[in-house]
Amino acid sequence: MSLVELRGASVTFHRGGRPFVALRPTDLVVEPGERLGIVGGSGSGKTTLARLILGLQHPGGGDVLFQGRSIVGLKERDRGWLRASASMVFQDPNSSLNPRMRLADIIGEPLRSPVLRGRGDVPEPTRENLEAAVRGVGLDVAMLERFPHQLSGGQRQRAAIARALISDPLMLVADEPVSALDVSVRAQVLNLLTTQVRERSLALILVSHDLAVVRHQCQRLIVVQDGVVVEQGGVQAVLDDPRHPYTRDLIDASLSL
Repeated sequence: MSLVELRGASVTFHRGGRPFVALRPTDLVVEPGERLGIVGGSGSGKTTLARLILGLQHPGGGDVLFQGRSIVGLKERDRGWLRASASMVFQDPNSSLNPRMRLADIIGEPLRSPVLRGRGDVPEPTRENLEAAVRGVGLDVAMLERFPHQLSGGQRQRAAIARALISDPLMLVADEPVSALDVSVRAQVLNLLTTQVRERSLALILVSHDLAVVRHQCQRLIVVQDGVVVEQGGVQAVLDDPRHPYTRDLIDASLSL
């Protein structure tokens, strides 16, 4: 059974009373353990597509299935199994971590959520589990008592990854996970993601404008332009022999940087 399936799913926003189509009807299948990259320029619809896969964005049309079950129209109280099975790492750790909470509370928050506990096998929020979570992302257990402002940017993103993984999800969605970090720590965080995804056999949805990152992290690639998937296939095949002009433009722009 596929992990995620989109069947003609589309998204339309309303700006100033006028409709704006962010994603046109899209069919997509993500298999368990698959590493999928989504690329495109700003405003292309790639983040909207990722949020749709995660269940954070409701489609205006079509259907979205997770493990064969439609998630369209589900009330939040009925989404516990989905929230526990699919986690997200955001672009900026500064905005995704509560500055008033210590790291122990931030990382353990998903385990205390009655919504996430809707999935029966979610771990308990014990000190042992919290310490294992921070060790797993290369942080010292002493950091559990610190606040986000007491950590470096790379450490904050590691903490965000620990929080995303603590519920033992089946899928991780990472939206530009290193673009807000210094160049010196980007490789460390990417290597951490690679290790965690492969050791846990997670599905990975990686949204990025950096084609080198996608080539390194992913097996399959989707190219989005103006809300339309214009090209998809194996990462190596698409990047080495692009068929669509927009894909070639993205590659040329990347090479010119």
